[in-house]
Amino acid sequence: MLLQSQDEITAKWPANAEPLVCIRCTTFNQEKFITQCLEGFLIQETNFPFEVIVHDDASSDKTADIIREYAAKYPKIIKPYIETENQWSKNDGSFTKIMNSLLTRKYVAMCEGDDYWIDPHKLQLQIDFLENHPDYMMVFHDAEIKNEPGVEPTDNVYGELEDRDYTATEIYEKWTIPTASMVYRLSVMDYPIKNPINILNGDIFLAERCAHMGKIRCINKKMSVYRRQPCGVTWDKSKKIARALELINHLKEIKADFPLISHNKLNIDICRSIIHVVHIEGALKHIPDLIYAFFLSPSTFISALKKKKFFG
Repeated sequence: MLLQSQDEITAKWPANAEPLVCIRCTTFNQEKFITQCLEGFLIQETNFPFEVIVHDDASSDKTADIIREYAAKYPKIIKPYIETENQWSKNDGSFTKIMNSLLTRKYVAMCEGDDYWIDPHKLQLQIDFLENHPDYMMVFHDAEIKNEPGVEPTDNVYGELEDRDYTATEIYEKWTIPTASMVYRLSVMDYPIKNPINILNGDIFLAERCAHMGKIRCINKKMSVYRRQPCGVTWDKSKKIARALELINHLKEIKADFPLISHNKLNIDICRSIIHVVHIEGALKHIPDLIYAFFLSPSTFISALKKKKFFG
């Protein structure tokens, strides 16, 4: 498909109208992929204005240069925000605060810099749905899977998606939402989170906010591509423990913030996470945690005890 010019993209937009949608795109060292990502936005055919907020978190490769090139060609659409200091590594919430401050439109569409859109009608279809169904907070869709070299091939990551509503518990129990498929109402960010510092995965919190403020709909159509890459991360014992402890707090935060999720399932997952920490460090350091785990899910606790998982 030939890339449209800025005039061609904006031809059907109402004159002098403010963007209805903001596309949230985050990048870091993705020079191999960012062109395909940006061009997925630029093939969109809509009768409303949209803007692309591209936040580059101080990439050390040519990602930022490529973003600037596209912003120069499409200044009405692509709005670059280039960091000179990496915000994510601060681990103090700076990254999230900056991104949230840049999102000011009625709707937000998600796409990270290594994924991309493939259907030129994707955005129009999703916005039409939300505009016509004010009780829905998010609409998502299926995605194709692209396996990069170094990952074990798979055809499906998200399970079989159906044209229907998805509940808060379904979303939690089996993550079903490709990030690059999400379009949601910005107003869901008003849903309070008690302790945001405990968030490990922002996508699940975003989806649950939507599910707790209204409905979520799936369109069973593949309109984006999820790129699977080797993670390249190795963990020594101390990092494994720290990560496991963070996961416990993450799950506790989900339980505290989202009452529509089955607490039985959450209790089992918190119990298992505690048992995992105990298995790494040993039971003596975590006796109060083990007592807590037992009361959360006695059957899970007893099953782990029989399998001798409390011995690090």
